[in-house]
Amino acid sequence: MLEPTGFEYSILETLPLNAAKRRPIQFARSHWKAFRASCDDIDCDRPSAIIGLGGFASVQLARAAKKRKVPCLLLEQNTVPGKANRWLSKWHPICLTFKESAQHLPARAVSYLTGNPLRGEIRNLATSDHQLPFSPPTLLVLGGSLGSRQVNDSILSVVNAFSSEFSDWKIVHQTGPDGAEAARDAYSRLGVAHEVAPFFNDLPTRLATTTLAVARAGATTLTELAAVGIPAVLIPYPTAADDHQAKNAQVFADARAAKIVASPNRSFEPVELAPALLPLLTDQNKLFSMSQAMRKLGKPNAASEIAAILQQLIG
Repeated sequence: MLEPTGFEYSILETLPLNAAKRRPIQFARSHWKAFRASCDDIDCDRPSAIIGLGGFASVQLARAAKKRKVPCLLLEQNTVPGKANRWLSKWHPICLTFKESAQHLPARAVSYLTGNPLRGEIRNLATSDHQLPFSPPTLLVLGGSLGSRQVNDSILSVVNAFSSEFSDWKIVHQTGPDGAEAARDAYSRLGVAHEVAPFFNDLPTRLATTTLAVARAGATTLTELAAVGIPAVLIPYPTAADDHQAKNAQVFADARAAKIVASPNRSFEPVELAPALLPLLTDQNKLFSMSQAMRKLGKPNAASEIAAILQQLIG
């Protein structure tokens, strides 16, 4: 992702936390090396500030920032902060996407409710007049950037069983690398208008004309849907750490902006989408109210608010 931008970068190679018990010596050595490399990078580049994005790989750079007395700001996307951010927020301020995250942080943590930064194209959509319905109404199916067999199988199952319900709709389906051909064949056989690709590089353009989405409940996906005001049926990733996707989704369900279809026993088997999805296809009033609720959860100015906090830390 970074190479096309022209930005310089260095890679800190660290073993994940689950390796600590199985390979304790290698785990400790990798993190000591990452800490020393982080200190060297700071000494060389003299950064004004450092941002930690919450992954476990950010721990050693944030530790080095503390040792070198460089301001460091943490960003947390999910309702339940990850272990790295929960620990690092003892020393560094943290920006939250959800207000619910604060209850999981140490008592001494300094937090700001900013929302999650958006791409410029999505931020521009947030200030546009995204009014339902579109013609034709469009169902956007997203399984994340790598796709999801569970999401793919679930939507194809409901379309196969109730194809007539989708006669007025167009389905735009991002399948991931392995499901595009099967999805195209199924939609063509059923006579459902569709556009299928492993990955859409122009997703902001797709969001601009989306009526309803079926998606995972990752924080970035939810942030973008909220900014544009797109109601959703959410299938949380079954084995997400601390079940954070289900908890992300619950925030949106509680606000009546989304429906949740959970995976039985946290398995990856297809879920039963019909009860949640089919009534929405013919209820424009419900879609409109969910869209308005989504908009209220959006925070399109997150990036500028985070930049302002960074400026304050730099002094």
